[in-house]
Order: sequence, then C-alpha cells, then structure tokens
Amino acid sequence: MPKKKNDAIFIAGIYTVFGILWILFTDWFILQFDPGLGSFAYFSTIKGLIFVVISGVFIWLAITLQQYHRERVSEHLHEQIQSGKKIEKTLRKQKDLLIASIEQSPMPIMLHSENKQILAISHSFTEKTGYRLQDIPTIRAWVENAYPYNHDEHYEHLTQLYNIKGKIYEGEYQIQTKDGDFIHWSFHSAFLGRDDKGLKNIITTGIDITDQKTKEKELTHKSFHDDLTGLYNRRYYNEMLERFEKMRDIGIILADINGLKLVNDVFGHTRGDELLISFSQYLKKHMPKDSIIARLGGDEFIILLPDFKQYDLKEIGERIKADIAKHAGEIIPSAAIGYSERKPKEELTLTFKRAENMLYNDKIQEYNKQTDAIIESLVQTLFTKTDETKNHIDNLKRLAKPFYQALDLSKERQRELELLIELHDIGKVSIEADLFHTKDTLVDEQIKEIQRHSEIGYRIANALPRLKSVAYAILTHHENVDGSGYPFGIKGDEIPLSARIFRIIESYEVMTKDQIYKKAKPKAEALEELKTLAGKAYDQDLVDIFVDAQKKA
Repeated sequence: MPKKKNDAIFIAGIYTVFGILWILFTDWFILQFDPGLGSFAYFSTIKGLIFVVISGVFIWLAITLQQYHRERVSEHLHEQIQSGKKIEKTLRKQKDLLIASIEQSPMPIMLHSENKQILAISHSFTEKTGYRLQDIPTIRAWVENAYPYNHDEHYEHLTQLYNIKGKIYEGEYQIQTKDGDFIHWSFHSAFLGRDDKGLKNIITTGIDITDQKTKEKELTHKSFHDDLTGLYNRRYYNEMLERFEKMRDIGIILADINGLKLVNDVFGHTRGDELLISFSQYLKKHMPKDSIIARLGGDEFIILLPDFKQYDLKEIGERIKADIAKHAGEIIPSAAIGYSERKPKEELTLTFKRAENMLYNDKIQEYNKQTDAIIESLVQTLFTKTDETKNHIDNLKRLAKPFYQALDLSKERQRELELLIELHDIGKVSIEADLFHTKDTLVDEQIKEIQRHSEIGYRIANALPRLKSVAYAILTHHENVDGSGYPFGIKGDEIPLSARIFRIIESYEVMTKDQIYKKAKPKAEALEELKTLAGKAYDQDLVDIFVDAQKKA
C-alpha cells in the first residue's frame, strides 16, 4: 500500500512540475515579443499555477482512489478465494465426518449418489451381508449380488429413490448374503441433498428383521400345522375350505387309526404319539405330492386330492392298510379308510359325508378282525415279556371245569370266566419285564408297580367292547373278601362273582406248582390252606364247593 501511494504522488508531482514549467516558459516567451502584456501574463501565470496545482491534487486523488479500489477488490477477491477454500475444506470435513459416521454406525447403512455410485457402507452392513464397498461399488452391482431374482425390477426401484424429497419407507425385502444365505431387511431411505458436483445423495438404512420373520413364519406354521405329526391341522382345513370349494375336481380320503385309545391306555400317551407319527408317515409315503394331508384331531385324518382323476383312491387306501399291517409292536394297529370323489356342482360337505359313511362301515368291518388281532398280540406279548405262561392258563382252565359243574354256571358265565382266565394278567404287558424275572426279593415300590397290572388290565379290557364284560373282574381279581386285597380293598359280595371264583382257582394252581422261591404243595395241603383262609382271602361258600369238586375229581 505505501508503495502505491508514492506512485500516485510521483505522477501528480511530475504533472505539477511540468505544468508550472510549461506556464512559466510560455509566459516568458510571450513577454519577449510583447512586454506590454506583463500584467496579463502575471495574472495568467498565477491562474495557471493554481490550476496545475489543483489538477495535480485531483490527479493524485484519482490515482489514489483507483488504487484503493483495486486493492479493495483484490482483497475482497482474495477473501472470497480464502473463504471458498475454507468452505470447501469444511464441506470436505463434513463429508469425511458423514462417511466416517456411516462406516462406524451399528446399523446397516448405505450412502449412494444419483450417478448410481455407492459412496459408503457401514461396517455393520458388511458384517451382516458379507459385502465390502469394493464388492458393490454401484447400485447395479448391489442389485445383482443381493437380489438373485428380478434384477431389473429392484434396480428400477432403487433408482427411483433419487426423486424423493424427504424420507421414505421402502418395505421389506429378502436379500442374499455373500455366503449365499438369505436374510430379511426393512429398508428406509432419506434425501440428504446435493454434493459439490450437484448430484443428489440418498442414505438408505436396513433394519434386520430376519429373526422376526423367522418367528412369524414359525407362528404361522405352528398355527396351521399339527405339533405332533407336522401335518396340517383342523384350523388350516377350516381356513382353506372356501378354496377347496372352488376346486372342480377334488377327491377326499378319510383315515382313522383303530386301537389308538388302547395303545394310550396300555402303554401311555407317549407310545400313542409314536403311533400317530408313524401313521402320518404312512400317509405321506403313499399320498401323491400334490395332496393336502391334515390331522383333524385324535386319530382322524383327512386327505384332499386337487386332481383326483389322476389317482385310484381305492388303491391308495389299500396300500396304506397293507403297509400298516406290517407295523411291529405289542399292539398291531389297523386303519379304517373312507373315500369319495366330488361330483359335478356338488357341495364339498356331501362329498365329505359319503367318505365318512364309508369310513364308519370300514371301521365296523375291521372291528372283529382288529379285536382278535389285538387280543392275540397282547397274549403273545404277555407270554414273552412276563412270568405268565400258556401252561398256567391251561391248568387254570382244567381246574375250572369241575368247579363250573359244581356251581351249575350258565354257558355265558362259563365263557366269561374262560375270558377272565385268559386275560386276568393282561395288564402286565405294560410293566417292565425285569420285575418278573428277577430272583431278588422285591422292594415295596416294585411290588406296588406289579400290583398296577390289574388297573392296566381293566383299561385294556374296557377299551375293547368285546372284553368289557370281564373288565371289572380283571380289576378286582386280587381283592380279598375281608377287604385286605387290592386295588380298592372291597369286601364280600362287592367283589364280582367271577373274580371270587377265579381267585380260588388261581391260588390253588399257584400253590400246587413249583415256584422260583418255593416248591409246590401237595394237593391236600393246598386245599387245607384254602379252607384256612376262607372268610379272609376267599369266599367261604365257594371254597367249600371247590374243595368238594377237587376231591371228587
């Protein structure tokens, strides 16, 4: 600034000196030719000198002002340049801070630009997806990696985000990670503004809802599927009825397990559940892939075939029955099957009713065969698993004949006693086999466990209509007339006649047979023991009749 001031003074000074010299010279020169002009020349000189001095001052002011203006403009320009640099530096810092914030965010975040470039992603984004920024530098690369299907559709969706003005919820999407797994994210995007190039920038946040979706899927599956078998349940069937009604060609198969209640009563619900699971597997094995299999409840199942004309429903039912018959176990189950094909314009309820009627008819036809098979299977299991033997049963029947005659029992009562003799210990099939074959003295808990066989036998007999007549006798065949027996401790005539008769026969047979823990008693001694315990363990009148019958025999 001082140097520029000196320049203005120098220019003004030169002008002033030159002007004064010029005036003085010109006036002097004029006076040489005309000395009479002295007064005029003197006045002209004074005026010229004043003019020159004033002009010099103005010139100095003009140059100084011009220089000052230029300096201010230069300074302002410099300030603007410096300010621009500061702003640029600030923006760069803000951008770096934004990117650093995004990278360190615990949320999956992506920053992308209108030119389809991805500017930054968070570490959380990389941790959850496996993709680094170099893997997905552009929106196109992200779409092609994360969305294995409908690339163009997703690309178009993302590029439309550059037209938003504020925030937007994009929705829920399934994306594929770098490892090939699938996760669910809820996407939210927001417009940040334009960058230094004038390009729009969008920040997109992904919220991981994979666990939520998994739970929702599990709840949906659970609400429409049977927990035990994994098949559809009644709720699903009811929900889908409207859809089934719209199907023109549909066939219905109904299936029912015979003997499930017996398995539950004898071996417990765990074994019953195993049977239900096995049965469901038989159904899935033989049913077409497009069939809809549902457990309606208990032992009832329904199968709907959307295009029944492709299949022979009768043949499918027969295959299921044949496969179930191969089932190994203490109780051989069977299935009742009913089926029907929907007629044109028929309501589905009528189709269901026809299948249901067939099911009931099949169940009735199967009953006797099934009951005989179950009884035979239980008896064989009894002989194999427990201390019960066929020889013991035969001896009881032999001892019973003269007793029947002496009591003058009816044929019906004799058949009832024969059945009781065969099945009195049937409840032992559900008790641990080791208890019947040990040579050690049983403790109280083991004795109580074995005594449960009468209750279990009652449940078995009560579950089969053909055996209900002897169910109560099986339950009470260890009761004593003085009330000291089990399981109830009932007395005298409260105990069924058949149970009192059987109690005497079995006790005598056991006394006269060698046991692991003692030798057989002579028949006479055994009869005396019966008489001694008459009125306590045994019915007095029945003992007298039995003793007389045995002596005569």
